[in-house]
Amino acid sequence: MGKVILGIAGSHNACVSMYIEDEDKYVVLELERLFGYKNLAWATFDPQFWYKDVTNYIKKYLKKHYGITKFDLIRTVGSHYGTHNVACDFECDLIEHNQGRYLNDGTEIDICHDTGISSGDSWCAFHHKSHAAGTFYQSPFDHALVLSYDGGGDDGWFNGYICDRSKPKDKQMKTVLYSLTDLGNPYMYLGYFIDDIQYVKDFGKACLVYAGKLMGYCAYGKVRKEWVQPLREYYKEWHREGLHPVEVGAPDMMQRLGDKTGLQFIFYNMNDDDDAYIGNPCPDNRLKGKDAKDLIATSQKVFEDLFLEEVEPLMDKYKTNVCLTGGCAMNILLNTRVKKLVNKKYKKEVYVAPNSSDCGLATGLVLDYVRPHRHPAPPDLTYAGEEVFDVDTLFWYMSSYSYSAVDMELLIDRMHHSNYIYGLVQGKCEHGPRALGNRSIICSPKPGMKDILNSQVKHREYFRPFAPIVRLEDVSKYFKWKGESRHMNFTAPVKKAYQDILQSITHEDGTARIQTITREQNAFMYDLLTQMQKMELTPVLLNTSFNTNGKPILNTYKEAFDVYENNNMNGVIILSDYNTDWGQGKPWPGGQGMLFTKTDHEHKFD
Repeated sequence: MGKVILGIAGSHNACVSMYIEDEDKYVVLELERLFGYKNLAWATFDPQFWYKDVTNYIKKYLKKHYGITKFDLIRTVGSHYGTHNVACDFECDLIEHNQGRYLNDGTEIDICHDTGISSGDSWCAFHHKSHAAGTFYQSPFDHALVLSYDGGGDDGWFNGYICDRSKPKDKQMKTVLYSLTDLGNPYMYLGYFIDDIQYVKDFGKACLVYAGKLMGYCAYGKVRKEWVQPLREYYKEWHREGLHPVEVGAPDMMQRLGDKTGLQFIFYNMNDDDDAYIGNPCPDNRLKGKDAKDLIATSQKVFEDLFLEEVEPLMDKYKTNVCLTGGCAMNILLNTRVKKLVNKKYKKEVYVAPNSSDCGLATGLVLDYVRPHRHPAPPDLTYAGEEVFDVDTLFWYMSSYSYSAVDMELLIDRMHHSNYIYGLVQGKCEHGPRALGNRSIICSPKPGMKDILNSQVKHREYFRPFAPIVRLEDVSKYFKWKGESRHMNFTAPVKKAYQDILQSITHEDGTARIQTITREQNAFMYDLLTQMQKMELTPVLLNTSFNTNGKPILNTYKEAFDVYENNNMNGVIILSDYNTDWGQGKPWPGGQGMLFTKTDHEHKFD
């Protein structure tokens, strides 16, 4: 019998990932979707639930759905609650965590001197090494320079690896960069002082919220040359020499930045309320208007410049493909700049996985062990999440809502002419932070729909853009882009001739975070776009995650219908393999989409 390998990432965006050798199958369970709590932590990093309850639930889930109760190997990062590793509560032969190997009673049986920052090619389980393996082994490359950087892990803040599938498995990863340069935290920290961004007091939670919002916000500002050097000095003060928690010195850093820029950064002080955190940024008198927008635009430039100064010598040395990973690889503006540089200077490609944030750490642990070949194809984990958790409840919604077989022409007509907004649930959930057509909300990208979608459903800040989905063969017609951009990890200019038509997916700077698809990747979305073309409409749709602000991407029918009921949406499209008698003496029609609404209409079937 083949081995069963389990990866556990227990910090924020906690996840378990399993590889079943006999079936060559990967299973991914992102806990925020299982428990409905965004960025959920299991053990480390302020867990929201008692860790043993989470552990027991996961054990029961894996037994019920996969019949697995024992694992040959468990690999973990960020999985300690106090001194207890949650992996020890599973039945397994061996646990690997950092440099140690343990029995599941916690007995240490082996130590490796590979720290993960000196060579990286051993079995050791570390944060950035997991990021690197997870992205490289999903990539189409045999050889690549992999750069992992984020707000910190158990092996630093900014690491680089040369990965080569042609070598023996235990020699395929080699550390070529270990840096204590921290770009993620100084970038996100400025969000505390921007009035347009909803204030989040807790530093740990702010780390997971501010960065993505700032990336959208920077398009509304201009780079001020006189602020570049002060911001460079500010970023460099976050250098993690000796792993010191430099954020405790943030008030002094912000004072120095304020003195050089003429801006004022307000902190709580001893005269504030007892509930205030002394030394924490204050939500009062935050920056507004042009100053706020220009500060963030300048910060984005400095962030990009410092990144390239760190890694361009490595790119020059290896002249190979590049993989970007870690939480900072969610910055699509920098991703795009790196891609342009690598394409032009080295004639090579750039890959960013759909799960490059910490939600992909467990998968990285598993892929680091398996180290799969690229041929005939690397593992495609885009839709490697779980099926809808409450599939057995679908019959209830069949009795509670009107339904009909999907009529694509009618859907498109209503989206285009009547501003209809639909939720879509099909197949397995996306593995990663972005909905890519399986747990999506879709509507027309025509003028005005961004505001309608925001006011009726998403309730997001005005400066946050929505993304388009387009067929691969059409992308160059509407956007200044060539080739695939499957995972919304790059941004492309919208061609001027189409910016008015595609106004609701065109950002302030004239770009869009494009997602390309083929029919093999997502048949329903592809066919919907094809039908738009047949109807002589621009075959581009606005695609955003099926959730509301502050909630994770949903993965239950209950959540889907709750969002529908509590917001001004026009229906829920469901594609399911659910096969039972659902009240009409007929089985569920398999891959055919069904539209659920509150409006009475004739039930139609093929």
